[in-house]
Amino acid sequence: MDFQDARQLWSDPDLLEIPAKVEDEPRFLVIGRIAGKHWSAVITYRQERVRIISVRRSRKEEVRFYESKTI
Repeated sequence: MDFQDARQLWSDPDLLEIPAKVEDEPRFLVIGRIAGKHWSAVITYRQERVRIISVRRSRKEEVRFYESKTI
């Protein structure tokens, strides 16, 4: 998935955003669904814009966490 397609994550009304542990700039893990599949992205905010750092299919524990929060 490219970063253009990853922007579809923000169309998920159940999107989760979780602070990530980092030492330099604040980063967040977002978990959502695109076309029925779970995806996770690492993002940061720069000058009021979202910068996607990476995107991948969600890990099993991320899917469980997402599903537990969206019931």
